[in-house]
Amino acid sequence: MSIELVTLLLFGGLMILLMLGVPVAFALGGITVLLTYLLEGSTTLFIVATTTYKQITDPNLITIPLFLLMGNFLLHSGISDRMFKALGYWLSGIRGGLAVVSIGVCVALAMCGGFGPGILTMGLIAVPAMLKQSYGKSLALGSVMAGGVLGEIIPPSIIMIIFAYIARISIGKLFLAGVIPGLLTAFAYVVYVIVRCHVQPELAPPMKEAVTWKIRIASLKDILLPAVLIILVLGSIFLGIATPTEAAGVGATGAFLICIGLGKLSWKVMWDSCRQTMAISGMVFWILIGATLFSVFYTSQGAQSLVTDLISSLEINRWIVLAAMQLILIVLGMFMDDYAVVTVCAPIFVPIAIVLGFDPIWFSIIFILNMQVAYLTPPFGWALIMMKGVAPPGITTRDIWLSIPPFVIMQLIVLILVMIFPQLALWLPDKMM
Repeated sequence: MSIELVTLLLFGGLMILLMLGVPVAFALGGITVLLTYLLEGSTTLFIVATTTYKQITDPNLITIPLFLLMGNFLLHSGISDRMFKALGYWLSGIRGGLAVVSIGVCVALAMCGGFGPGILTMGLIAVPAMLKQSYGKSLALGSVMAGGVLGEIIPPSIIMIIFAYIARISIGKLFLAGVIPGLLTAFAYVVYVIVRCHVQPELAPPMKEAVTWKIRIASLKDILLPAVLIILVLGSIFLGIATPTEAAGVGATGAFLICIGLGKLSWKVMWDSCRQTMAISGMVFWILIGATLFSVFYTSQGAQSLVTDLISSLEINRWIVLAAMQLILIVLGMFMDDYAVVTVCAPIFVPIAIVLGFDPIWFSIIFILNMQVAYLTPPFGWALIMMKGVAPPGITTRDIWLSIPPFVIMQLIVLILVMIFPQLALWLPDKMM
């Protein structure tokens, strides 16, 4: 059977299964196993078993549950709550300070546990606090959701680990490449918040609580420990002292010790942290198994030659192809979760980018920046769904949707800047590695 027909059957069947609501892991694995049996016969099904075994026994993947465990310890122990209050004291004099603090805490949580903890924690803590201070709904909701999705691009990002594994690129280099774009995005959010609050001061009235320097100094202990943990984890990776897997082990152990040191460790914290880590890890591993089976089968049918021949035959500017890929990702991100988009598109788009002469690390970063946009774009945006689940009573879906356009614009500006200036992504990995 020709590779063109295989492509049609493989991707057409996958899209049908996804539209029917089949989970992405089983859609990927199911269509692959079915076509393997129909085209190659039952004797080749051993590849499914060996590929699955290789996946679940790969020592590099222990990085995922360890980073998740670190984030969950900090989330369920209440340390993020204390950090929010402490930073709020230090920025009490800035108009829109609570929104800026929410973004800052989300950056810190992203450095500890990737996507999720920021929105869940700040949705429960920061949004009610801002509304109590008479902040505008759009500013309170938008700043928390936008800050929360920074966990997609700021290391140690779980989606980065998955992307690196699927695309067969260095996790360490990808982590380093995400630092500047991630912090640049956070900076863009902060500038937008401060400017808007000065233009529309009614959106962020001054804090009602009087804050003294004694209170600020006393609050430093709630900032210091998480900061030390972040420096130990990311610093050990960036300086080459530890591999990402070893650094993840240090992070999980450090978060556990912080819980003990602050007297926050309990059986409930242990149970909730471990249960949520296992649940998310299981989901991720199943997706990785399905994605690897999909990729192995498609490659064995001649996908690489198809992609190379197709790109070579196109007589159009390579930047037009790149822009078209970004538009495809934006549209897919509106209707599919980022894991599905990465597992379907990364094996195809990364080889195309390489054939076109683009740096694979740089392309990976703009791909992931695009997935950050996907988290904020309705109707499927995960950040919108998560916020609806934790938002205070009275917050409607319409309120949530109307709060995100300015922050999506900030994300797209950073995406375009990284496309125009590749060194924003490549300078740090080139310097450090």
